[in-house]
Amino acid sequence: MLRIGQMVADVSLKTTAGDFGVHEYFGGSWGLLVCYVADFSAVCTDELSRLVKDFHEFESRGIKILAMSCDSIDSHTKWIEDIKKVSGMKSDEEFPFPIVSDRNRMVSLYLNVLDAKCIDEDGIPLPCRAAFVLAPDMTIQLIHFYPENIGRNFDEIFRTIDALQLTFKFSNDLFTPCGWKPVTDCLVSSKVPKDEIEKKFPSATVIELPSGKDYMRIVPKIEVNKKYDK
Repeated sequence: MLRIGQMVADVSLKTTAGDFGVHEYFGGSWGLLVCYVADFSAVCTDELSRLVKDFHEFESRGIKILAMSCDSIDSHTKWIEDIKKVSGMKSDEEFPFPIVSDRNRMVSLYLNVLDAKCIDEDGIPLPCRAAFVLAPDMTIQLIHFYPENIGRNFDEIFRTIDALQLTFKFSNDLFTPCGWKPVTDCLVSSKVPKDEIEKKFPSATVIELPSGKDYMRIVPKIEVNKKYDK
């Protein structure tokens, strides 16, 4: 079972852009691996069309995208034409990211993304709508699983990527609160000694609590935005 903080294995992949390993493809960049149910299905087409439309937003964050299902390369190639149509791409434009063919389910088994109830016509399990965000060191930073009948929330994935990149920028001394957005205050990690808070975050405020503990350390968004340049 994969866990947050675990390094993803350098699995070999067969894709619409050729064969390569996971580490070779992401190559020290932030990465988004998106597993989907099947080619030529409405929600999956809608989801990958969204990835195409927002590709420049991911690119601006240094995110490389990889999609995956259990369909064949030939199926992917034909389906890409439908995605281009729905997303507004021209038919002669190069598709912006590879799609992995996991026909034998070995990658899906490794990622533990096979749905217990969603099966193909042969009765073999299909992937759920899974998403993994990888840091440049190839450690897993986010795992999202959605069932077949629910389209995933890419706005939340964007929000989480922004939060992850922010906290990495501050060496994880900075945390993001519930519902954080780039215009929201942040929190200082409780691992930062109290006497170092002022040095690292001069405008931080420590809230006095009934418990007497000093874990609520607020850093104003103004200070964070001055130091953080995405």
